[in-house]
Amino acid sequence: MSVYRDHRGNFVMDFWWNGHRVKESTRQKNRAIARQMEAARKTDLARGEVGLKRRPCPEFRNFVESEFLPWFEAMHQDHLRTYRRHRVAIVPLLDFFSGRTVNEIDQGMIEKYKMQRIQKKSSVTGRKLRPATVNRELAALRAVFNLALKHSLIKSNPVRGLRFFREDNEQTRVVSYEEEAKYLAAAETRLRGVAVLIFNTGMRPEEVYRLHREDVHLAEGYIHVPFGKTRAARRNIPLNRDARTLLASRLEKLGTGTFVFPSKHDWSRPMGQIANTHARTVKRVGLPWFRLYDLRHTFATRAVQSGMDLPTLAKILGHAKLNMILRYAHPTPEHQRLAISKMEQYLIENRLQSHEKSHESGAWLQ
Repeated sequence: MSVYRDHRGNFVMDFWWNGHRVKESTRQKNRAIARQMEAARKTDLARGEVGLKRRPCPEFRNFVESEFLPWFEAMHQDHLRTYRRHRVAIVPLLDFFSGRTVNEIDQGMIEKYKMQRIQKKSSVTGRKLRPATVNRELAALRAVFNLALKHSLIKSNPVRGLRFFREDNEQTRVVSYEEEAKYLAAAETRLRGVAVLIFNTGMRPEEVYRLHREDVHLAEGYIHVPFGKTRAARRNIPLNRDARTLLASRLEKLGTGTFVFPSKHDWSRPMGQIANTHARTVKRVGLPWFRLYDLRHTFATRAVQSGMDLPTLAKILGHAKLNMILRYAHPTPEHQRLAISKMEQYLIENRLQSHEKSHESGAWLQ
């Protein structure tokens, strides 16, 4: 038996009967009496003397669009990026499970969906979907079923216990200087502006999209990033010559607008994702594939190669821990050989100095 107190101190009976959840207040504050009432309720159900109030289970698409998405947006007002990510991830789920009611979808169907998606190629890049992409979709599906569980539409979440794909989070793609030149030459104006800023500051694409005029301080030579999940993400980023030139041009064209990169259709709003524009540009130029986010990796790698110390790089990138830098900075074999050569020269000079001091000391002792 399962009875528990509600916020008023009354005991509630809560159990499943023939696939339907029965949750009713006993209006009793005595546990023993509440348990007796629960037993009597089950007896009545077994005899068919009292019917269940059954709610028809909604179709998956209707439930997602009319209940899940509005609820999820309301619950994530402080994390709209999470809502937008789920909003995108839910699209292929709606197509695949269209026509099915929520309680019809089982783990076998989800496994079939998972295997079909991992074999699918992107219509933009022509490459198979990454495990991380499919995992984000499964995470969105899990959230849908968690809400369905709260609505007593299902007994358990079919995504729970499902194995997600293993993700390779180590990104090693660094854009060469030749690739950078070809890419920027072919990119349309807005994409070129975003790319130049990431190449020269290491900003996240999302940070560039949301950049306000008031956060650009050209005279002082820095950009202020006022938002982020951690304190380290909220930071000031120094500007080099290329970044200053780009931002000065953008601000001059912007007039009195708020965002440095506004939406094409509404200048009072920031621009949206341009991942598809980026993908088409890479494909058109014929470059080996890289993500827009890889421009941030490229900045970090070049910073290390130029001799920037890791604590400083972590501060610029907005990371609280140094170990995160290892995911972004990727020294090339040539850079590693140069580092060893510099170390070798350092050792030779210091050993020579040590030998000379030792010789002088010995001569003095004589």
